[in-house]
Amino acid sequence: MKRPKAPRVARPLTDLLSASDGAGSLLVAAEQLGRLERDVRALLPPALAGSVRLAPPREGALVFLVSNNALAARLRQQTPSLIDGLATRGWLIRTIRIRVSIAAPEPQKPPKEARLSRQGLVSLRDLRDSLDPSPLRDALARLVSRHSYGGTRKP
Repeated sequence: MKRPKAPRVARPLTDLLSASDGAGSLLVAAEQLGRLERDVRALLPPALAGSVRLAPPREGALVFLVSNNALAARLRQQTPSLIDGLATRGWLIRTIRIRVSIAAPEPQKPPKEARLSRQGLVSLRDLRDSLDPSPLRDALARLVSRHSYGGTRKP
């Protein structure tokens, strides 16, 4: 005779991540990086704090990712006081590396080309002709002229 299955109960994600060794260590590392990032942002001037990202520290070296060379130069001036400040907060950071990570520009999207069907254009003309003079009628007139054969289209 088969034993009935126990109903499944939803558990919080944090319980699941803490239960297994692999994912639990990932959760601990993420929390640690979050605390480090909060401490770094508290020690940096506000103008700099919002412009840097952190990579996980390796072998006592903290890596900052910045978007341009000017920010990197300003951050290099802050490194001695930042290392001292992190040490007082309990972090063992010996060196700070700064990397400029320039984001690649997004490819330019082609302009949208909306097309109205013949029936849609006829319906819009009928609606335009049934309206009293108003901003709505003017907008419909522009729309109809833009989509009519030989109408004025934006380049």
